[in-house]
Amino acid sequence: MLRKTWLAIVPAIVLAATFNVHGQAPEGQGRGEGRGQGRGEGRGEGRGEGRGEGRGQGREGGARGEGQGRGAPAAPAPAPQAIKMVKPGLYMVTGAGGNSTVRVTDQGVILVDTKNLGENFYNDLVAQIKTVTNQPVKYVVVTHVHQDHSGNIGRFVKAGATVITNIGLKQELETGGADGKGYTSAQGKPDAPNETYNGKSKKISIGKAKAEIYHFGKAHTGGDSEVYFPDLKVISMGDELVAQPPNADYPNGGSVLEWPKVLADALKLDWDTAIPGHGNDPMTRADVIAFQKKFDLIAKKAIELRKKGVAKDQIRAQIQMEVPEMAPWMMTGLVNDMRLDAFYNELSAAAK
Repeated sequence: MLRKTWLAIVPAIVLAATFNVHGQAPEGQGRGEGRGQGRGEGRGEGRGEGRGEGRGQGREGGARGEGQGRGAPAAPAPAPQAIKMVKPGLYMVTGAGGNSTVRVTDQGVILVDTKNLGENFYNDLVAQIKTVTNQPVKYVVVTHVHQDHSGNIGRFVKAGATVITNIGLKQELETGGADGKGYTSAQGKPDAPNETYNGKSKKISIGKAKAEIYHFGKAHTGGDSEVYFPDLKVISMGDELVAQPPNADYPNGGSVLEWPKVLADALKLDWDTAIPGHGNDPMTRADVIAFQKKFDLIAKKAIELRKKGVAKDQIRAQIQMEVPEMAPWMMTGLVNDMRLDAFYNELSAAAK
């Protein structure tokens, strides 16, 4: 039975005392954004943007962090990559960055996401795939720009694969980030894909196996993609869905207010199993419905409070207090201090 790891209810007293910073974090910002938050991208998968981005996704990444913020405990040792079957012909690879999805056919492999940037991570991912098939990787789809998912684009291109991303990801590599000079990370800058799609969707196929790639709008970043395998009723959602508290990367086009709408569009497709961007197990449709409802409540409450004139420095705490369903999420993790202005600006525009 699929685990519902992120749905555990955490008592309010525990939430007040601690926050799980292992949520996937967009990378590259965060210096001193809350206590013990990291500078740079933290250690591991998400070295990243402040809370969640400081130690970020340190639970599974392998890259060395660049300082985790004052007072932050050391991140755990990187988890090794491991492959598991989700359904016959489809696998997920955990560890060393975001989860990768492997769709096996007798004519080649469709891969979703490429792990942390680095030859060792690339080689290990290829080795994991070879434990279930001798077929080459023909298509790679990258769900978003952060290096724990996009890191080895260039290596797969050199190996002869067609690497597909939303046009927004390529633009974020060129002009994203807090300074507008392009997304980068302490591990380095991922290479550009050799194919992009513009608009809402793109379809690919190998033999009888088909994959539908969707961009429903801004969510975790501005160039997110989801990959739907209709014959198996599985969807790979990247960091639009995670087993830990999510994080909105405003410098790279993310949006708290659009995120629930994006999830609602994904739920219009016919699937029963979702591969999250982080977490050791697939999720059920019911898990995603609950995730979407929680996000929808947050977005609606945020707009309501902005219309009431709640001040910027109080808005996150007020949302947290008035949406008890957020547990165990924390607003300071969803929107860190360096992104508060962007979040408030988004609310102000929506509240007009």
